[in-house]
Amino acid sequence: MTKIVELNDRRQFRILLNPVRQDILHLLRRTGRPMTASAVADRMMLSPTAAHEHLRKLVELGVAERAAVSGSPAAHYRLADVEIHLNLGRMDEYRGEREALAAQLVDGTFRRVLHTAEAGGVKGEADCQLFKFGALHLKPEERVELAGLIDSYLRTHGTSKPGAENWEYVLMAYRADDR
Repeated sequence: MTKIVELNDRRQFRILLNPVRQDILHLLRRTGRPMTASAVADRMMLSPTAAHEHLRKLVELGVAERAAVSGSPAAHYRLADVEIHLNLGRMDEYRGEREALAAQLVDGTFRRVLHTAEAGGVKGEADCQLFKFGALHLKPEERVELAGLIDSYLRTHGTSKPGAENWEYVLMAYRADDR
């Protein structure tokens, strides 16, 4: 069952506002399999000690966890089954941190989209990126239905499968009344 991590103290924000830790979360998400601190260090050009310390803090926050891998004595780490709630509309002392973290997460994904586009995407595939924007006109019950469909689809396809492509996304929608 998915656990909810509500960000509501300075320590939590300090952990997630670190760009290296955000990149480690992206790496764990993309690989879809447990990784050792050394493997994370190699992929991210970090020292094993630094990778281990970043992973320890992500585990402390509850967004990553240690994973047992049969036949391996080394500690492995994977994403925890959590949703991170930023509560962007909350007006409290951490409003700036919430907004900064949301902006970093969106910007990081956008920069990886640009990097993929500049690298030519996947050779021979015109549909390796998806960028859409617009407006939806939904009744309240349709909004609830859409949110449920999206949540179900993302949960179903959020785990690594043999032969599957890795896709990263940011999905943003908000009620934009012109009143």
